[in-house]
Amino acid sequence: MMTEKQQQYYKDMFGRERGVYVVNDGHLVSVVTFFIGDDDERYLTHHVPWTVVDDDPDGSTLYIDQMLTYKGRATHKFIHSEFSNLLVQLKKKFKNIVKVKWVRVGSQFRKHGKIEGVTNGRRIHSKDIKF
Repeated sequence: MMTEKQQQYYKDMFGRERGVYVVNDGHLVSVVTFFIGDDDERYLTHHVPWTVVDDDPDGSTLYIDQMLTYKGRATHKFIHSEFSNLLVQLKKKFKNIVKVKWVRVGSQFRKHGKIEGVTNGRRIHSKDIKF
């Protein structure tokens, strides 16, 4: 069950065309939200979860904000293989994108506190896109 804040977040993000549904065999397996900006860490380090970010559609970096997935082995393989296809589709829509960044809060952080490579409790991942 989602909170009212989360429901409003998804309504706003999809209204701004910053959300994507991923479907496999007619079943929803993932919901991805994102925003676009320049290659500036402030987009990640100062961002509050479930908050819509004012982005720059002409920016060079696509930030994955939320990626919710159905937890199943077949889904994991499907999402992993489809993620690259999703990035290609987003690149077609937002021509200036050259990099993807996202944050993950892993079990290591939750169990053991601050670890190397974590900023404000979040691990920052980055990937240059080759098209």
